[in-house]
Amino acid sequence: MEDQIIRVETRATVEPDALARLLQLVSERQRDDERLIRFLAFRLKIDGFKTTQKFLSRKLIEVERCRFRGYLYDFLKDDEERKTCQDV
Repeated sequence: MEDQIIRVETRATVEPDALARLLQLVSERQRDDERLIRFLAFRLKIDGFKTTQKFLSRKLIEVERCRFRGYLYDFLKDDEERKTCQDV
């Protein structure tokens, strides 16, 4: 099954330098989260660098305002995390 998975972060259509620049915005402890890397690579492929950078910057501000201490990936993918955060 593993050989059937297409790893978007390693595809030629995603510029490794652009992905690395996006990851510089993320805290150091989160940069090795493979789920986050794949999520950002997908957004980068679909939306391009500037749009993904703006999206990530907005979400990082939300995370900080909410004092969210979990994994950034969980916050980005899970509407429930964002809903609980908006109540704070």
